[in-house]
Amino acid sequence: MDFGSFDRRQFLAGGGAAFVCTLAGHKLFLDQPADLPKLASGVRVPPKVAAAEGPAQTRFVSDVSTAAANAQRQYWIRAEERRWDIVPTGRDEMMDKPINGKTRFPAYVYRAYTPNFGQPLGNGRIPGPLIRANVGETVAVHFQNRLSVPVTMHPHGIFYSDEMDGAYKGKYTDPGGFVQPGRTFTYIWTARPGTQGLWLYHDHGPLDPVPLYKGLFGPLIIRDPSQPRPDVEFFLFMHSLQPIATNLDRLFGCFNGRAYAGNTPTLRAKVGQRVAFHVVALDNDFHTFHLHGHRWTDTDGSVIDTKTMGPGESFTFEFTENDPGRWFYHCHVFSHLHMGMNGWYIVS
Repeated sequence: MDFGSFDRRQFLAGGGAAFVCTLAGHKLFLDQPADLPKLASGVRVPPKVAAAEGPAQTRFVSDVSTAAANAQRQYWIRAEERRWDIVPTGRDEMMDKPINGKTRFPAYVYRAYTPNFGQPLGNGRIPGPLIRANVGETVAVHFQNRLSVPVTMHPHGIFYSDEMDGAYKGKYTDPGGFVQPGRTFTYIWTARPGTQGLWLYHDHGPLDPVPLYKGLFGPLIIRDPSQPRPDVEFFLFMHSLQPIATNLDRLFGCFNGRAYAGNTPTLRAKVGQRVAFHVVALDNDFHTFHLHGHRWTDTDGSVIDTKTMGPGESFTFEFTENDPGRWFYHCHVFSHLHMGMNGWYIVS
């Protein structure tokens, strides 16, 4: 079988049509597109959310102005829809063949802006913008929803109070767990000692997990400023784009919203540089990240070249580059590899 060209029937036969969840009384399956606006219309606005919202479209729905003003790190991020091409070159460079069929869909993306949402800082992408903090700092994320459905931002690793969780909790939901279209909410998170490392953030709103499947996730890194920084670092999300989110006829295995070498990020480093890979797994599957021609020391002290990761897990590894060439990085689950979860690492 050509794993790179699954259609809906093959996807179903291969077990891909797994039941995901029930939203607003509707059962959702991975091989069937979800109508998010329709689903959202069946979700009741939680009482705390309704009570907090006034008529102004840009009103902050949480009284956190003092904490936000004192935060050392300030971010302005919007959730927007963007037309996204999963295979912009139209080719798989690993197998040197064309990828036929439709590869574009209306993605959901987090997009960074200058203060007070003045100007966009580049195009919205999958994954969203990198959120950085040093140990001891407070982060204020001013989040604005420009989608047609309620979404949120939920972080891993960093500390926050329960109303800053960014999670939908049914009738107990705080305003930050149900940011309605056109509304803005400010999240306050604190990078306490012990939180240093690679984390992530993603939508955890009332339509979870479909907005996440459409691209609403991004990296969060907390650093110890006393430790040296790598010369070059890469942030990679291992995930899939499936018909439930794309309304396309096939599943794509992705790094950072793209599928197949030549479309996924082409990573570059030089001999002698200290290189850091930051890797996240974020869909329904387990993945195994493998880098050709390289190995690193795992947290238990063993030397490895492949790391198994479950959904929502993240890890970082570093090494001093000494091996020039054109190398593959990929998921070692072979069906994922041949559905596009592979890319180039080029060392000069």
